[in-house]
Amino acid sequence: MQGSVVVPPKPCVDACKDCSYQCTQKIVPVPTVGEALDMWLDGICFSNVETETVELSDALNRVSAAPVYAKFDIPAANCAMHDGIAVCRAHCEDKFASGNHTLLPDAFRHCPMGSVIPEQFDSIAHAEQCCLNDDGTATLFQLPVLYQSVQLKGASIAGGEKLMEADEKLSPSHLAILQYTGHTAVRVKRRPRIAVIPVGDDLKAPGEVPAPGQSIDCDSIYVRATALQCGAEAMVSRLVPDDGAAIAEAIRRELPTCDILVVIGGVGKGEHRYGDHTVAAVREMGRISCYGVLLGPGGKNLLLASVEGKPVLGIPGPPHAAIIMTEYFLPPIIEHWLGCPCYERQTVEATLAEDFPTRGGGKSIWEPRLRLEMTGQGYSARIVERMGDTVDNFINAAASVAVTGDPAQFKAGGKVRVKLLYGERTIAAKSLRQLKSHGTAETGTSPNKGE
Repeated sequence: MQGSVVVPPKPCVDACKDCSYQCTQKIVPVPTVGEALDMWLDGICFSNVETETVELSDALNRVSAAPVYAKFDIPAANCAMHDGIAVCRAHCEDKFASGNHTLLPDAFRHCPMGSVIPEQFDSIAHAEQCCLNDDGTATLFQLPVLYQSVQLKGASIAGGEKLMEADEKLSPSHLAILQYTGHTAVRVKRRPRIAVIPVGDDLKAPGEVPAPGQSIDCDSIYVRATALQCGAEAMVSRLVPDDGAAIAEAIRRELPTCDILVVIGGVGKGEHRYGDHTVAAVREMGRISCYGVLLGPGGKNLLLASVEGKPVLGIPGPPHAAIIMTEYFLPPIIEHWLGCPCYERQTVEATLAEDFPTRGGGKSIWEPRLRLEMTGQGYSARIVERMGDTVDNFINAAASVAVTGDPAQFKAGGKVRVKLLYGERTIAAKSLRQLKSHGTAETGTSPNKGE
């Protein structure tokens, strides 16, 4: 199958003087990712985030709204940590000093592991340190250490001890310790509500068949899924045409229902000259913090804004660009609401198997998807064979990398930190399947042959 010939446009910072868009970047420097986020988040205040009480069974991955404290001591009394007899250490010392190692029946108590130790005793004598006599007495061979094998009241958790702070994402361990210390519910922050508006005359709804020049909207499900992954709620509106009034109406309709608004499409620098009306609609209704960022693919047209004090994220429509903009800018605004990290990708070191194209560099970032192969020296990385809106880019890729800084570090043999898209075991399984599939394609045999 013949591949497409892709000639990417020059970055705004290089081509400004020849650009026909006449955009504000002719006088405003293009910010880095960090600078763009600072400009956007500094203007957004989520000071009065609502809270709710949920049962512990429904609290996994929610974010605590306030510190939580233990309701009682654990253990609630002194307990035996091993089998033995409970004794009073001071009484045993007196016995040893007098040369009499025999304890009368009321001077000890048999205590199996986990049992409560009577208040008059403070130590456990192990089986090898004593013996029980037929007459009901006990003989000590060795003095136990004070508090030997005794778990003191409140030694594990003291009543009133702080279990967690506010702004902690609740893990299974959090839920277990909460229930262990007497809690059945916990106060958490309300999930932020994300409204997603897909824009484009060329879009068709899921399940429809696109005509030439049309495509199925897939960006919205990616944005929604990422929002859910970050602990938010998300709803997708109906498709909106490339019309300024329609876009403004959709924003007015969705804004009261959400805390964060995402508009997909209509953010091109050509604006009305190329049928892109989202930026103008947002500019008319609110405040633009940033339009364009040093990140590709897609950063040239990124929109960071606010309307009625609520954050608005505008991302380009091409899916391969939309996923990068979503990964970089949706989690930070959700984290800004929740007050804790919610989207973390594992990083590993990989050796480049090829020279990477000289994109990015300096403060700019180019984020290609990568194939990973495990070798005897660790991971080997190469750019996916087919970039753009392809299976290679969306499914077969195992990682991505921020190509930035000195281009010399992105030559074959160089070592870089890559961000995994899956866990390492999943990557290994996917690589094995791909190798088998590649071998099957070369031999022309059926993958089910012989099964």
